[in-house]
Amino acid sequence: MDLRCRKTGCKYNCDLTCTAKSVEIDKKFVCKTFVPAPEKEKDFSALIFSDTPPKIADYRHLKDMCLKCSAKCLFNRQNRCIANGITINSALSPDTPKCITFMKP
Repeated sequence: MDLRCRKTGCKYNCDLTCTAKSVEIDKKFVCKTFVPAPEKEKDFSALIFSDTPPKIADYRHLKDMCLKCSAKCLFNRQNRCIANGITINSALSPDTPKCITFMKP
């Protein structure tokens, strides 16, 4: 599983990739693993539109990633995500880290 995260102000975000050992998504698609890091740049859009775009980590297949999910989602199997990868972000609520890979079953 490849886990991309646009929440650049999170403790676990490294070059737009999540480095947490496990991730939990709740029923409303919110990433409960998110931990604010005041010393990090919080505005992803500011990074994209700057003269020096953000570095993006190479694809990593996280075979041992534990991704717990409580959402009613097509990729949820017994409270585990079976998607090949997910992306965390939410343009509609920028302060809330949401899974945008969610699909209705």
